[in-house]
Amino acid sequence: MSKLKFKILKQKWNARVWQITLNGITLTTPVFMPVGTKATIKGLVLDMLKDPKYIWDLPEIQLILANTFHLYLRPGDELIKEAWGLHTFENWDKLILTDSGGFQVFSLWLGKEEVEEDWGRSRKVEEGTHDVKMKLTEDGVKFRSPYDGSKHMFTPEGVVDIQSNFWSDIMMVLDVCSPSGADKKIIEQHMQMTHRRAKRAFDHLKPKYDEVRWVLFPIVQWGTYLDLRQQSVDFLTQYARDGIAVGGVSVWESKELIREVVAFTASKLPADKPRYLMWVGTPEDILHAVEQGFDMFDCVLPTRLGRHGEAFSADWNIKLNNAKYTKDFTPLTSDCWCYACKNFTKAYIHHLLKEKEMLWGILLSLHNILYLHKIVEDRKTNMLAQ
Repeated sequence: MSKLKFKILKQKWNARVWQITLNGITLTTPVFMPVGTKATIKGLVLDMLKDPKYIWDLPEIQLILANTFHLYLRPGDELIKEAWGLHTFENWDKLILTDSGGFQVFSLWLGKEEVEEDWGRSRKVEEGTHDVKMKLTEDGVKFRSPYDGSKHMFTPEGVVDIQSNFWSDIMMVLDVCSPSGADKKIIEQHMQMTHRRAKRAFDHLKPKYDEVRWVLFPIVQWGTYLDLRQQSVDFLTQYARDGIAVGGVSVWESKELIREVVAFTASKLPADKPRYLMWVGTPEDILHAVEQGFDMFDCVLPTRLGRHGEAFSADWNIKLNNAKYTKDFTPLTSDCWCYACKNFTKAYIHHLLKEKEMLWGILLSLHNILYLHKIVEDRKTNMLAQ
């Protein structure tokens, strides 16, 4: 029996509005999850996502994401367990989804250059001065920390235990994220390895499933090869007890290919389980995925753009460092009523950028998150009204 309770409220063609209840929290999908990589959403106090002063009349955000890879390295999952879990540690009383760290190991090592089959080479990473080596093995993935060069290994069972120490609500299995453009033979090997890892992870969780608060999602990967996507869905559906995730659609593929894969994969997923599309975070891509039947989304793009002075709007991204906004005393946008849009002009935020005042990143990150939140909330409202 599933711990994650869900029921359909409305469906129009493939798009759907679901009610999900887990650990005493009820939310409706589709839903965008802000990314709190290191137990914080960069630049924001988490209470801002629930306070009407900042979000106006939008519903509270009730689900955020945290990053297993980074939190495992610093401050460590044992410390977070000692602090009574991630919710207490970061003072968040809603739901938390944690990823498996598989993509981070992949992304820290991988450049856009040609990829060796064993992924055994090393390169410098932007975040630190240490060589990062990553090696796939049947047991798991070996890697060096980008912080201090120390050696580590993620296994399917170990990643479940790490996320359990976080007291996550929704956990992800340790998958293999194949690089865009890789040879199909290599990608198929990665797929089979991920399938074996999924079995190990769920076998590890099964004896204690009824005693713990968390649930575990498998992840469908495999790039733009639709036949491999089909094979992966067929295999992983047996583990989609509480939901299923889809990755590998934001690793340098073209937008056309991404949308083809999203539409195809959505049509093959179990119809009675929540569907989580990973790493998708532009307004148009989220709306496209909603129409295909996906329910949950996450991406670092809103806060990343905010820190670089860009704001989502109905027409195009507003680049506030542009000189034309020096004397633009109009609101940030006219189709959003968040704290930034209600209280500040483009000229003021442009001034903050030029003076390198950190408030600009706070305001634009808040706006961008709430802009995506408003898009999915408006879509739900329209569907329920029909």
